[in-house]
Amino acid sequence: MKFSFDVTVDSADKLLICEAFGEVREVLDLEHMLKTVVKMAGKNQLKNIVMDSTQLKIHCSNQEIAQLLIITQENDWLGNLKIAMIVKPELNIYNVIEGLAENLSLLIKNFETRSEAMLWLLFDKA
Repeated sequence: MKFSFDVTVDSADKLLICEAFGEVREVLDLEHMLKTVVKMAGKNQLKNIVMDSTQLKIHCSNQEIAQLLIITQENDWLGNLKIAMIVKPELNIYNVIEGLAENLSLLIKNFETRSEAMLWLLFDKA
């Protein structure tokens, strides 16, 4: 199965919404998606991103994910962006991502529902 993602702007709530689908086997695909989302957020002057990953399977190793997050932090790709990831809790890779992000002081947090994600983005002043 292929990997794809759609990015839309929610002007009312001042959010960028990214919905990812399929299977990711190469960490470069995740990097491309991240850079595209960050670029779109900047272009639209948005600080909050909802990343719906419920239809996405990541087949990258924990080491590859860790390296991507370290590069993200070292190059300050996120700046002051907050990313709320909507995930399937049974997929362990998302816990790895959230834990590493927290250790690197990246504002990436997992949620099971879009409403929880939006509450964090809009009202938690982290």
